Amino acid sequence: MVITIIECSTSFCEENEEESEEESFFEENFWYFLIPAGILLGISIFLEIVFEEVLISQILAFSSIFLSGSGVVKEAIEDIRDKKITANLLMMIAAIASFFILHGQEGATALFLYAIAERLEEITSDKSRNAIKELLELAPDYALLKSENKYKNVPSQEVKIGDIVGIKPGMKVPLDGKIVKGSSYFDESAITGESVPVFKKEGEEIFAASLNTDSFVDIEVVRESSNTIVAQIAQSVKIAQQNKSEHEKFIEKFAKYYTPIILISSILVMVIPPLFGLDFYNWFYRGLILLVVSCPCALTLSTPLANIASLTKQAKEGILVKGNKFIEKLQDIEVFAFDKTGTLTEGKLKVFDIYAYNGAIKSEIISIAASLEALSEHPIGKAIVKQAKEMDLPFHSVDNFEIVKGRGIKGKIDNEMFYVGSQKFFENLNYEIPIHDIIKVENLGTIPILLGNENQLLGIITIRDVLRVTAPVLINGLKKRGYETVLISGDNQKICDSIGACLDIDHAYGEHLPDQKLQEIQELKHQYKGVAMVGDGINDAPALALSDLGIAIGASATDITLETADIIIIGDDLNKLLTYVDIAKKTNKKIKQNIWTSIIVKISFAILTVLGFMTLWLAVGIGDMGVSILVLFNSLAIFRYKFLYKELSNEQLESEAKLIICQNCETKDIIPQHHGRDMVKKGDKLVCWKNILSSEELETCDEELPLHCPYCQEKLELK
Repeated sequence: MVITIIECSTSFCEENEEESEEESFFEENFWYFLIPAGILLGISIFLEIVFEEVLISQILAFSSIFLSGSGVVKEAIEDIRDKKITANLLMMIAAIASFFILHGQEGATALFLYAIAERLEEITSDKSRNAIKELLELAPDYALLKSENKYKNVPSQEVKIGDIVGIKPGMKVPLDGKIVKGSSYFDESAITGESVPVFKKEGEEIFAASLNTDSFVDIEVVRESSNTIVAQIAQSVKIAQQNKSEHEKFIEKFAKYYTPIILISSILVMVIPPLFGLDFYNWFYRGLILLVVSCPCALTLSTPLANIASLTKQAKEGILVKGNKFIEKLQDIEVFAFDKTGTLTEGKLKVFDIYAYNGAIKSEIISIAASLEALSEHPIGKAIVKQAKEMDLPFHSVDNFEIVKGRGIKGKIDNEMFYVGSQKFFENLNYEIPIHDIIKVENLGTIPILLGNENQLLGIITIRDVLRVTAPVLINGLKKRGYETVLISGDNQKICDSIGACLDIDHAYGEHLPDQKLQEIQELKHQYKGVAMVGDGINDAPALALSDLGIAIGASATDITLETADIIIIGDDLNKLLTYVDIAKKTNKKIKQNIWTSIIVKISFAILTVLGFMTLWLAVGIGDMGVSILVLFNSLAIFRYKFLYKELSNEQLESEAKLIICQNCETKDIIPQHHGRDMVKKGDKLVCWKNILSSEELETCDEELPLHCPYCQEKLELK
């Protein structure tokens, strides 16, 4: 209705300049003008119908226009100066011309309803624009800067990277940082959309605008105020609104030619029939109606309002969409390709199982291996060391420690040489390898790490990355929505096959180098109409860029992530990808409904107008204002979307217990895994963690183990 919508499809095309404009006196007091305008219009209609006072009623109707249409008239005059034909101009012409045929009340009513519809639209646009402004205001303006063991309240803009900032309980985090002292629960719902507070400890990152709900912590600032995740989201949403979809581009071009054509057509309807002897009064009236009923307001609103609502809703859910076209693009996607590490898995290696040989016991195997690995920096070694600490096992002093590059490590404990490493390392040492167990381990998708002394093999420790809690929910959700799924990873093919089978992924491709990932994406693009690539946004940047839709999942929203990915999901909840799919689908559906409703109503009313079955009242009340308001509320329905399935967190599926202990046999064992994560205690049994998931998106697993010692049948305890 306003000029920015006709010319730009959205009032967001003008950035800071338009946002900084102050409202006019009329806009500030809109309803104070409108109410008297409505009263005058009502009196005008009453006088003409009851007392047939035509002249007085026309004067009152014109006065009503002066009050209700001031903003429209002002903008129409500005449009004329700029040599633009807009909806404001069409409505002004129709309203003024109606007085020449003594239909002033209808013209005044048209402008009255039009002004209301325009104001409602402005309120809606302001609401969406303010949502972005609110994002920027989420983080506090002041921070407790630590200096010489004292805290000073300073503006957040003055805090630099590397400074230490204190966060009190009940206080919002002012800047992105890593915890260097303390631990606490943080409500990150403003950023990630996750409603459950997340426990953060030393070394973990927290975002600006997170709410500290528990204990005092110190953080080291990692991003300045202008570059926090909140600031990046707000800035990217603003930029995204200019990254227009094909629908918007079409409507912009359409409106550019449509409005002048309608003006010319209306003039022809007024002029041509009277040239052939038909009633001028009648056809002049029809021309005015055509001018109003064909106003493109609803059509030009149909796409941008839905997209604005969608972008804002996605941002509030912790999903950053970098353009309206990436909402529309989902319509073409047929397959989702996934990286494994850091995307479907947590990227955290964990001991999966322990095999003991030649009289060794499991706790000894972990204790010896961890003692050696404590001197190594390898990620696998760190996983073994962590397991030993969780089992509260002793660490032995190691002498003559040596790293055999690419193979393993060795060292002496109590003057006995021990070796830890790969199968190939032990084959070179001429050990007898239990090939059957090695094959079993690899088929499970785990990595075998062997331990032996100078004479024989003592054990095999199996290592595997931990599957994300929401990974099966995501894959099942995508399949139910009709998408194919593919896993593309640089990991061992058997590991990829195991993850693929666990998640029921359609195809799993392992041992792919970065250039081979690109080739695989290219092949998928030949097979499918559209390909979405989902990765961590850093290692998978080339594949994200090549795909039709690049989606980065994870808290590491770095510059390269923002630059490469089309969509960024802040946080690690894979369910947010389903939220994006649902909202994008809903948005595209709303846009189609809006467009077709506008076109059908406009064409139908135009035909009825030419045939003489339409009045100016109906043209405005239904054909213009009615459809515009319908489009408005249909678009706002996107805000009502809620993810229907149970929210899950690691804390719900992880107990503090790390061991299974038999007090009678005095043995310790690790908690077994199933479907890529530790089993969970339920009653007197251990059950698969998927058994806990009561979600319509996922088929649960019935695997369970009784908590009874296999040797003495005594009850096992979790510790």
